[in-house]
Amino acid sequence: MRILVVDDEKPILDLCMKVLGRIGYEVDGTTEGEVALSKIAAGPLDLLVVDYKMPGINGFEVIRRARTLNRGLKIVLITGHGTREVVGEAIDGGVNGILVKPFTPDELTQTINAALA
Repeated sequence: MRILVVDDEKPILDLCMKVLGRIGYEVDGTTEGEVALSKIAAGPLDLLVVDYKMPGINGFEVIRRARTLNRGLKIVLITGHGTREVVGEAIDGGVNGILVKPFTPDELTQTINAALA
């Protein structure tokens, strides 16, 4: 399974890539939404893990545009802003999981495995 992680916070990006790589996923990552969209357009991808709040285009815009590039793409949203509005918009946008920062490696693994099941 191929996973793309997008988070402007490099420590979060590195943690996600390390944890997911250790459990056997093929993982790529970027800190920029535009770069993520280029990677999604370039090839097959099973799951997008994307932060909600980033400079440039935010996570919801990445999700909206990613859906046009890959309709079957599973999506997990990462957010430090777990407000009712953000969660509601994520659910309405069809995300397959939500991770609220800070999260543990176990929470990451469980959410990713559930989204891909």
